[in-house]
Amino acid sequence: MGVYDIRSPEEWQKILDDVCQASGMPAALVDAKSVVLQSSGKRCPLCAKIRSINESLSFICAQTQQFMVETSRTSRRPVIDACEAGMLKFLIPLFLDGEFTGSVTVCGCSFPGEEIEVFGISQVTKMKEDEIISLVKQVPEIEQAKVDEIVDRLFQKLKSEGHGQ
Repeated sequence: MGVYDIRSPEEWQKILDDVCQASGMPAALVDAKSVVLQSSGKRCPLCAKIRSINESLSFICAQTQQFMVETSRTSRRPVIDACEAGMLKFLIPLFLDGEFTGSVTVCGCSFPGEEIEVFGISQVTKMKEDEIISLVKQVPEIEQAKVDEIVDRLFQKLKSEGHGQ
């Protein structure tokens, strides 16, 4: 069983587009092994740069994704956290007949006042801190209350349809 047993690709795309529009962050539908199946939205310049470097993609993005998938799989609840770079990420787990089939993953903003890990990004990517600082200034911000509302609304929608648990 997979995510396409829950909804069609077209239905998932509408959900991803809606979440992307509501949050201002790119959204992705990923399978149980965290392979991206569909996406919506454009990454901020800092995320795009981090993801273009294999070492940082593994350390910053994949490590956080693995942790969040495992947490959501066992709790059967959404997870809101920060990636290793300090940017916001949230994940809504998807279940069908009790089996974890994948997730909707959204990332790439920061909470107002939260610090992005310039030194850590520099260590992993080998980018100069000045370049990172310039990219950090372009990271969009989102309020915690808005994230909570988006996560809760999507989780409740999927859960009420029998797919969130």
